[in-house]
Amino acid sequence: MAHSLFKRLARIARAEFDLHRQKKYNDPVEQKSYDDSSSNFGANTGFASSQDAKIANYYANLEIPYDSDLETVTKAWKKLLRKYHPDMHSTDPEKVKIANEIVQVLNNAYNELQKYLAK
Repeated sequence: MAHSLFKRLARIARAEFDLHRQKKYNDPVEQKSYDDSSSNFGANTGFASSQDAKIANYYANLEIPYDSDLETVTKAWKKLLRKYHPDMHSTDPEKVKIANEIVQVLNNAYNELQKYLAK
């Protein structure tokens, strides 16, 4: 079970890294130098503001595609809560600590996406 917790942390870290990279290369000054290259690295990723990047991060935390509907958000949130709930890891205090952090991130992402999708 510890392996899946570390995989989850790695996915969250990768999503954070991708968002930071997207922010850097969405800057028009930075973007210009990469648009002329033959690779896709630095291609326009479509986040117009930091709010969009935050919303994309919430979707990434729930491991679902950007712009998923509320039903998909709710299903993903429940699935991940069942998988990472601290009670599932009660035999190891370190796993409980990590699971608590993951559940906090999941709950925050779910609550923010609920507000965003209610608009």
